[in-house]
Amino acid sequence: MLYNDRYFNQLIQLTSAYEANSGTIAQQEFTYLEVEPGRGIYSWNDYNNNGIQDLEEFQIAAFIDQAKYIRLFLPNQVYLKTHQNKFSQSVTLNTSQWQNETGLKHILSYFYNQTTFLGERKIKRVGDGFDFNPFVSNESNLLGLNSSFRNSLFFNRGKQKHSMTYTFLYGRIKNLLSVGSQESANVSHQLQYTHLYATNWLINFGSKTIHSELLSENYTARNYQLEGYQMAPKISYLFSKNASWDLFYEYQNKKNKTGSLESLAQSRFGTSFNYSSEKKLTINGEFSMYDNGFVGNSLSPVAYEMLEGLQPGSNSTWRLLIQKNLTEYLEVNLNYQGRKSEHSNAIHTGNLQLRAYF
Repeated sequence: MLYNDRYFNQLIQLTSAYEANSGTIAQQEFTYLEVEPGRGIYSWNDYNNNGIQDLEEFQIAAFIDQAKYIRLFLPNQVYLKTHQNKFSQSVTLNTSQWQNETGLKHILSYFYNQTTFLGERKIKRVGDGFDFNPFVSNESNLLGLNSSFRNSLFFNRGKQKHSMTYTFLYGRIKNLLSVGSQESANVSHQLQYTHLYATNWLINFGSKTIHSELLSENYTARNYQLEGYQMAPKISYLFSKNASWDLFYEYQNKKNKTGSLESLAQSRFGTSFNYSSEKKLTINGEFSMYDNGFVGNSLSPVAYEMLEGLQPGSNSTWRLLIQKNLTEYLEVNLNYQGRKSEHSNAIHTGNLQLRAYF
């Protein structure tokens, strides 16, 4: 079932979608297959130093050179009967049509609000009943879940004069695997401020809270509950509409509330640039220096998640992307990335891609 409508002269825009079905899902078994670096999604870290690729030692790669493995699902004869339903909802409140009004309506015309919700769940089917409710379920019967909520409130949306955005995010995912269930949840409050000063200087300030947790039924070493915050001021100089140069700083604090109680205080300072010409040439690059004050065992799944693939102490990363349209149908991309830590040599990764449009 799909439904779209607009109310009060497009003041409120509404989009709804709902579907339900019954079927079966496999209690998935899987392994990891090594591929060419950059072609995969996962990285392997031998946390227990036994040289054996245990399933709990694979994580989503933080850098392209570490992405050497893909997840391969194996044939399975164990199926569970399920009910599945999916509901999504989007509500937009657009008051910009009141910009020529006076009083309260004129004040409200500076605001814009967008709300989205997605709920997709799979529950165990018992008997011949059919479950249509996309919101309520017994946790003991819940086999799979993908739920997310996002609300963004804008002030001066699309403008560069004291423009602000407040966003609330919530997400929860639960999967049924042969090694047991795995569940993750994320909650964040985010604030973004942008202002253009004296034509050429663009000031940005971003901040957010961090709440992230992972619960694995059988791999307790991967469990964590992270709490923290992040602040990120940035100043940009706009040479023209096609060229800019940035200076930025980012401070991030994370603490694990379970297990070994790891903590991270990370400072990042860097610069970046962006250039695009009318001759269909685009160049952008970035250089960052990190200072990671990490307390805990750095060779663990939790540390890899908190450090985002970097190492304790001083780190630096850099990247360069060059994109050029050779003809109307041919495009070439050169992508180069690198990183270095205190106790390792520099790692360089590059690829060249030629793309044809038909």
